[in-house]
Amino acid sequence: MFPAVKQSALNESPGLVPALEALRAWIETRQFAGYEPFDLLNSPYLGGAWARKPLPSLLLIQSGKRFGGLRLRQSLKIPPSRNPKALGLCLAAYCDLAQTGYDVSAEAAWLKTELIRLRSPHEPEFCWGYDWDYMSLRGPRLPAFSPNCIASYFCATAMLEMNEVFGDSEAREIAESVARFLATRLHHSFESADEVCFSYTPNDKTLIYNNSALAGVFLARAGKLCGNETYLSLAHKAMVFLQRGQLQTGGWYYGRLRRQRWIDSFHTSYNVCALLDYQRITGDPAFEEAMLRGHRYYQTSFFTQEGAPKYFHNRTFPIDIHACSQAILHFIAFSSIDPNALERATKTFQWTMRNMAAPDGSFYYQRHRLWTNRAPYMRWGQAWMLRALARLLRSSASPLGAGPGKRLLCPIRP
Repeated sequence: MFPAVKQSALNESPGLVPALEALRAWIETRQFAGYEPFDLLNSPYLGGAWARKPLPSLLLIQSGKRFGGLRLRQSLKIPPSRNPKALGLCLAAYCDLAQTGYDVSAEAAWLKTELIRLRSPHEPEFCWGYDWDYMSLRGPRLPAFSPNCIASYFCATAMLEMNEVFGDSEAREIAESVARFLATRLHHSFESADEVCFSYTPNDKTLIYNNSALAGVFLARAGKLCGNETYLSLAHKAMVFLQRGQLQTGGWYYGRLRRQRWIDSFHTSYNVCALLDYQRITGDPAFEEAMLRGHRYYQTSFFTQEGAPKYFHNRTFPIDIHACSQAILHFIAFSSIDPNALERATKTFQWTMRNMAAPDGSFYYQRHRLWTNRAPYMRWGQAWMLRALARLLRSSASPLGAGPGKRLLCPIRP
C-alpha cells in the first residue's frame, strides 16, 4: 500500500478554470454535436450496401480515423451528430461542476432527456450504442445505435451520479435498468464457478478485459445500492477474470485473442481503476495487489520523461487526447492512496494545455512525430476532456473561482 496521503500544497491548477470554461463554451455552442474518428459511414455518399461490406467499410473507417480530418467530413457532408457516450461523459462532468458551485441543473436535465431519446431501440432495458456503423478486424461489428457495454456503462454511471448530486429518482431507475441489461443481455463469455467475462455486445462472445471489468464495477455499484447479491457475485467473478488476465508486468492485453494482443494506456487505466473502484464499493481487498501492480505499471510504462501520456506502452507516438484525459482521471482516482497522484494529474493537465489545446478552447485529436491531427472530435476528445477537467476542479482543495450560481449562458436547443 502507498504511504498515507499528505495534505497537498497543490490547491490551484493555473489555467484550469479558464480552460474548463472555454471547452464548455465550445461544446455547448455546438449543442453537444460533433464529428468522430469512426463516423465516415454517416456520409450520405456512403450509404449504399457496398460501403457496408467488410473490406470497403474497414478501409473507409480506418482512413477516416487516421487521415481524414474535418475537411474530409465536410466534403462528404457528414452531419455533426450527438453521440450517447459523449452526452454521458458531459452529464458526469456537470455533476462534478454542480458540486463545485456551478448552476448546471438545467443542462443536466436536458442531457438526461437527450440520453433517454437516444437509447438503443428495441431493447427492453436502457442501454446505448454509438451513432455510426462500425466494423473492425480486431473487435466486434456495431451497427449504429446497437447497444454495447462501454457506452452503456458511461451513460449509466452518469445517471447514478445525477441521482446522487441532484436527487433525480428517474436517473436512478434508468441506471438500475442498465444493470439489468448488463447482467442479462450480455453473454457470460467465460463463465465458471469463480470467474466471468461479460461480452462487449449482446451479439458477440468477445473476451475483452476492460469492458468486462467496467460491467463488473457497475454491477457492484448497483448491487450495493439495491442489495442485490447476484450482482455482487457477478462483479466479484468479473474481477477474478481481470486479475487472472493480468500479465507479469502488471498490464493487460486488450483481449484474449491473438489479434488483440496490444497494450494501450487508457484501456490499461480502465482495468486498474475498475479494481480500485470495486474495492472502494465493496470493501473487498482480494484484488488490491493486482490493482497496485497495475497502477505502478501504468505510471512507469505510459509517460515520457516530459510527462506526455503515450498511447502504447512500447512507443511514444501517437500521443492521443483520450490518453491525456484518462491520465488525469486515473491519477485523481488514486489520489486518496497515492500521495503523488494529484500532482501527476495536474502535471498531465499542464502538459496537455501546452501541447494539445487549440486556441478556440477545444483539444487536438493526436500528435504524431512529424504532424498533428487537429480534428476536435466530440466524443473521443472534447467530452473526455470536459469530464477530466471537471473532476480535476472538484478534486482541488478549493473550488477554483467557481462561485455559487456561476454558469455559461449557452442555451441548449434540441
